[in-house]
Amino acid sequence: MRLFKVRSLQSKILILFLFLLLLVQLVSFYFTYHTNVKLESTQLNNRLSNASNIFETQFNNRRYYLSAFAETAAKDYGLKSVLDEDTKSFLVALNNHRKRIDSDLAMAINSEGIVFAQLVTYTNDDGIVKVRVGKGQGEPFSQPTSFLQQETAQLVFIDDLLYQLSFAPIKSGSRIVGWVGFGYLINNALANELATLADVNIGFASFDGKHYQVIASSDEDNYPIKADVFKRIIANTEHQYLYNRIELGNTDNGYISAVLFESRADLLKSIDIQWPRLVLLVFITVLLSTFGAIAIARGITRPIKSLISQVKSISKGNYDGIVNVSGSRELKQLSNEFNDMTKAIISREQTISFQAFHDQLTHLPNRNALVTAIEKRQTSKHDFLIVQLSILRAEEIAETLGYQASDYVINEVANRIENTPHDFDCYHLGNENFILLIENQNIDALIDTLQSALTMQCQFQNIHLHLQFTFGVVVASQHPNCSVAELLQKSNVAIQRAKNNKKAFQIYDPIFDQNAIERLFLTNNLRTAIEQNQLTLFFQPKLSLKTMEISHVEALVRWQHPEKGLIPPDSFISIAEKTGQMDALTRWVTNAAINQYLAWQSNGIHINIAINISAENILDKSYPDYVISLKQQHQLTDCAITLEVTEDAVVDDPEKATEVLNYLNQSGFKLSIDDYGTGYSSLAQLKQLPVQELKIDRSFVQHLLDNENDQIIVKSTIELAHNMGLSVVAEGIEDEATLLFLQSQGCELAQGYFISKPLPAHEFEAWLSQSNYKKQTKTHAKVLD
Repeated sequence: MRLFKVRSLQSKILILFLFLLLLVQLVSFYFTYHTNVKLESTQLNNRLSNASNIFETQFNNRRYYLSAFAETAAKDYGLKSVLDEDTKSFLVALNNHRKRIDSDLAMAINSEGIVFAQLVTYTNDDGIVKVRVGKGQGEPFSQPTSFLQQETAQLVFIDDLLYQLSFAPIKSGSRIVGWVGFGYLINNALANELATLADVNIGFASFDGKHYQVIASSDEDNYPIKADVFKRIIANTEHQYLYNRIELGNTDNGYISAVLFESRADLLKSIDIQWPRLVLLVFITVLLSTFGAIAIARGITRPIKSLISQVKSISKGNYDGIVNVSGSRELKQLSNEFNDMTKAIISREQTISFQAFHDQLTHLPNRNALVTAIEKRQTSKHDFLIVQLSILRAEEIAETLGYQASDYVINEVANRIENTPHDFDCYHLGNENFILLIENQNIDALIDTLQSALTMQCQFQNIHLHLQFTFGVVVASQHPNCSVAELLQKSNVAIQRAKNNKKAFQIYDPIFDQNAIERLFLTNNLRTAIEQNQLTLFFQPKLSLKTMEISHVEALVRWQHPEKGLIPPDSFISIAEKTGQMDALTRWVTNAAINQYLAWQSNGIHINIAINISAENILDKSYPDYVISLKQQHQLTDCAITLEVTEDAVVDDPEKATEVLNYLNQSGFKLSIDDYGTGYSSLAQLKQLPVQELKIDRSFVQHLLDNENDQIIVKSTIELAHNMGLSVVAEGIEDEATLLFLQSQGCELAQGYFISKPLPAHEFEAWLSQSNYKKQTKTHAKVLD
């Protein structure tokens, strides 16, 4: 009985200890399980987030690389030199460029949208990559012109294959003669390459609004493009895989998406706790540690609590803690692995954070960091300046010495900015552009200080480069309701204005945006104006100072816009020159002037009409052929039309200009040098030109009587012209004294507001009939001509 009681007590003690030990183990398992769940969630989310960031970075890098290379190839003189040669020579040159970046597609499109060169790669039966002429060569390109004008690579289907493709314009002077483009296939190989970098499975799919189609898979063996897992992921019904979809762009077949996915089971293998081993350890502990159950339980519970505490700390974003466990080898290993995992997470997050907020070339904070900094300053209500800094002639350095030199220069500038002892934050927006955030202060003094500190000389491969800068400044307090994007856009406008005006800096003014919008409006409508005959001609009379007759007029174009009213030529001539519409504009003016000449002839008004032609017209023989054909068609007399060309048009290409002017002169056209004295033509050039007239620029005439230097210039110009057998026209005459002075010097023709401002044809006719000047007769007109 006594023994039974002893045994019973021992049993109770044993049962109690076993119960306590099991209870402690159950509690430990409970916390371990929830810790593991939190850890799994954190690991899975970080893994997929990191994979998505890596994918987007790599895909965008390919896009930028394609765009940059296409621009480089388009500017290559060797490629341009074979542009007009046979197709085979051009294909060879195009293939040489394709090999440099190992692209899967290279093509060239002419200005009419026809693919005149296309190379595609394929793999033969031996597994060797070959190149051949594409099916689209000689056919119209499937995409609109707006696709060719995109600055970055776009997605497009060609022959049922998806390409990441970028085009750049091939220019002859300012005129676009075609486009050249390079592209990479979006296929299994690309998916596999990106999957290796991102360490997840990747697929590419298209969506047309109703149906998805999987285009490529990184693991064709396990996940073919028709695998059910893609259907479930696209339908958002998949639970065994962790996935994310990234929209890449739009094509004729619909939106293109990248699908990043990974099996939850595979992702969790690296962090899965060895449950059977822990269970076995518990049972061995129970059997061998009956009398030490409490101590063992404490030894097990303590590290678990440490792990739980660390997991909670990590879930709050605090990665500073370290778990130190003493006891069994397994627990030490678990704590070490846990600490290593924490360090790995910290390292990856730091790398991702640095890449997200720093420029890869200069390691300066990038646009993302700049946006955050400006928003913070706006919230704090501190007044500050946004100073955009640009390296002058940076594009010239890149084009001349290559992008290696350009990168070297940008890094040198970044180092100089960082080492400049001034209180500002610097950000690199890419290429030659930097942004400085500075507390508001005297801007003139600030720019002087920055110019002095940053203007520098650097040496690249024994070439000395003198670097200079221009600045665009925005005062943040003057634009309190503007977003960050709007403030940066204003700094762009300011720095472009500074570059255009060749100024050291420019402070943003809201009127700049108004001018830009107005100019954009005119740019978009000018072609329509020419095609729909919205233009009109005004005529400014020229007075013969010998006979005091109105013998000539100058045709001046105006734009009668249906909404804006009458638009002067200064507002749209430069637009026509920059957008390649000058030839069409000049042809319209020429045709309208000749029609008016014929109408006046039939009404008994015998007046020579002067037409202004541009450098583009002089350097393109198609315009001379056009105006000569009009002369022959209407049977115009010689010298009925005077063609006025500026000095600059001659200076650009004297040999070509002389050839074309001789051609026009031989066809019976009177030729005049317009704005003489403001250009850079030499007397040697002037001697070679087949012109009959010089037109003295208004800048020498308007203040003629008040400026002795202007008098000397005008006298010498008239004398020089007469000695060379040329007649002289003076424009800008605004008073009678100037007119009499020019008459006394033997000037043949006078033009200016004193005589008459430019008038529409019907008003000119009324003015001519009522003016005090004589009306030229047909006989006298022939004598003067």
